Amino acid sequence: MRVTTRARAAFLWLTFAALPFGARAQYDMGIANSNYSGIRGVLLNPAAGADPKFKWDVNVMSAGVLFDNTFLYVPKGAVPAFGFGSIIKGIIHTDKFATNFDQSQPGKLYNVALTAEILGPSVQLALPYGQSVGFSIANRTSVSIRDIPGSTAENAYAYLRSPALWDTTLSDGSTRLDGMNWLEYGFHYAATLFDDGTDRWNAGVTLKYLQGIVGAYAKNTHLGYRIQDSTHLFFSGSIDYGQTDYDSYRHIGGYGDLNHGHGFGADLGVQYAHADKFKIGLSIMDIGSIHFNRHAAAYHLATTEADLAGWGQLQLHSNLEVDRTLSAVFYGGDSSKSQTAGGFHMGLPTALSLQADWKLRENFFVNATVVKGFGHGAAQGAGQPDIYSITPRYESKWWDVSVPISLLFYGAWQPRVGLAVRAGYVFFGGDAPASLLALGRLKATDFYAGVRFFVFNKKNQ
Repeated sequence: MRVTTRARAAFLWLTFAALPFGARAQYDMGIANSNYSGIRGVLLNPAAGADPKFKWDVNVMSAGVLFDNTFLYVPKGAVPAFGFGSIIKGIIHTDKFATNFDQSQPGKLYNVALTAEILGPSVQLALPYGQSVGFSIANRTSVSIRDIPGSTAENAYAYLRSPALWDTTLSDGSTRLDGMNWLEYGFHYAATLFDDGTDRWNAGVTLKYLQGIVGAYAKNTHLGYRIQDSTHLFFSGSIDYGQTDYDSYRHIGGYGDLNHGHGFGADLGVQYAHADKFKIGLSIMDIGSIHFNRHAAAYHLATTEADLAGWGQLQLHSNLEVDRTLSAVFYGGDSSKSQTAGGFHMGLPTALSLQADWKLRENFFVNATVVKGFGHGAAQGAGQPDIYSITPRYESKWWDVSVPISLLFYGAWQPRVGLAVRAGYVFFGGDAPASLLALGRLKATDFYAGVRFFVFNKKNQ
């Protein structure tokens, strides 16, 4: 079954799509908790915008990506250090990657997490009485694949063309996939609620308008299948899935053609500070959802026995052809019965965060931040990995240097050590940059960089 080179690389696209594009990543632990973070700190806790260090702060352009997984990797030496171009070519040609699939454990479960962000021109302005307002525009991506059996992942990666998995009855009762890309327009407001010169309480809110670009999910997976050879593919069981139609992008006539749905979201935050000694913040991010209702559909497949005959010779060139073919196979020739709705909702990657920042001595701080992602239960929605971090930091008006030490959990635990630097109007770093140095297998990456411009607030530097 051939669905063009782009479809053949679908599994890699789901896991690496944001590398060339970007979305809200790991909250930039080395940068976001600085007292000089400006509008980037607002993305972690809207209350951080109250009583700002800057009269105004402009994010010119910044980007970040977090990717980690337990299935795919780039072998040592296959790409050079920071070889982004080589990685992207590897996605297109599927020739740089290997898998951890173990033939003796076809049911072993794997996980994938990907979040990323391009933050475009965004601004924060200080107002009197400890207030600030801001506006941001971002392109964001979130993909999570949870509990995918090794046999399913290997067949997706090899596009069913691994003879070692032919003529074997396989099953998948656990795969859950949620992925989406969207544009986000945010309005930020923060204010100081109480300040007696020693203790201060701040609060903030961000309201967002969302435009859905790409959405896809798969859930309620209860499938059995057997690839006899290139002539027969047998199915039994059921699955629910939905997706936007990427083929609609072939006919883009303007900006509106990128929009496959819309929605609304919000971030809320509070923060308490004691003099300049310590501060504690609590925030909830990404409340809301997107309704994908343009070139989008939801499907249910169920059968006791079905045979996709001649699958190896099929020429399918669009999502719609794939969906109709699967429907016909599962429902005895009825190519439209699988569609259950002309759209679907996807929740945002909602998360609760607690931040604590201590001043050890002049210019030296240590920060502890927890980000706890929420699931969406039976509904579909993007997921945020859990993050537990401790970050020592040197901070001044023009320089920050920090070393984020963190644990990431997305169905698997991953320890990470990073480095971040703010040098005037430029910042860069990562919470797990070591894998990009080509010192070993590349199975994860976590980096961010950007350019901003600001003017200090003389009343609060």
